[in-house]
Amino acid sequence: MSEAVSKSPVQKFMDAISSHYEGLGYPLTWSDDEDEGEMLEIQFKSESGYFVSARFVPRKDYVVLKDEWGRELKLRPTRGNLKQVKGWSESRE
Repeated sequence: MSEAVSKSPVQKFMDAISSHYEGLGYPLTWSDDEDEGEMLEIQFKSESGYFVSARFVPRKDYVVLKDEWGRELKLRPTRGNLKQVKGWSESRE
């Protein structure tokens, strides 16, 4: 009998973000950076009309969100944070 491997909260959070934005047709890519490890990059259209990238880098207990200007934000994999990240698509349409 094989044991089911359950995903960590961080993995579930990353999958939910990826699935949400992929379903909406946003440009996104998964990459494996030598320094950062696995990373999800999503392109958004900013209020000014320019396209900007958000990079989600999973860690053990949280996800680091990085923008193009070097700012970083640690996000815990909570429902509230997921709702906030998904809400960005609504404010950018």
